[in-house]
This record gives sequence, C-alpha cells and structure tokens, in this order.
Amino acid sequence: WLSFGALGRLASSKQPSLICPREIDKFTVNGDNGNGTLTYPVGLISADEIAYAGGVIWETNTSYYLYTGERDMWSLSPSYFYNYRVAEFVLYSSGFFGDNHVSNAYGLRPSVSLKPGTVVSSGDGSSTSPYVI
Repeated sequence: WLSFGALGRLASSKQPSLICPREIDKFTVNGDNGNGTLTYPVGLISADEIAYAGGVIWETNTSYYLYTGERDMWSLSPSYFYNYRVAEFVLYSSGFFGDNHVSNAYGLRPSVSLKPGTVVSSGDGSSTSPYVI
C-alpha cells in the first residue's frame, strides 16, 4: 500500500495545500516557477484545488461551482497504489468527491491557474459571459 500526499492532506489532516513540494512536479510553461515542460499552460485540477473550491473528500456537495451534474471527472492527483492498481481522485457527476481506479473511463476538464494579482476585467465565468483577464 502506497498512499500519495493528497490522500493524507484531504482524508487525514483535512488541510489541502497549493504548495508543490517537488520541483519536478511543478508543471509550468517556463522554468521560472517550475519544470518548464508544458507547451500550453493548461492542466487538470488537483484534488487540493477541488477541496479549496468546496469539495470534501468522501462527501457529496452540489452547491459549488465545480458541480455540474454532467460527467464524472478525473483530477490530476493520485490517491493510492495497491496490489497493482492505481487510484486517482474523481469528482463524480453526483457531486461526490472520492477516488477510483484509473482503469475507469471518466471525463476531463481543463484547468488554468492564474498568477496572484491577476485581475478579471469583465465576465461572470459562464459559457455565455467568460471571464476576461
């Protein structure tokens, strides 16, 4: 049994974090803030970001912006490795925030992280009025 950092932070200590402790795991477009391996600054949302948005591990929440009711969605964060199986965190279409084995076919939703101090000049974040930054 091998559990990954997000599982301990979200299930045991209930303290999500946006700090990436290993430089090699900091996926960025250039090497200033991370590893510089991305071509485009788009990734998947982490389990910690889901928690900061209002998700509580092993609970259902349908009252925050990540809940769409449309499709189960993988996160970027691994949960555990056990008996030749890997589990990844999932935000389910029901609003439940848990994990499941990576052999399942779920959807993906891109995520973009903005630098501190980024200003939204207009929009409400909806598909008809996206944020303008």
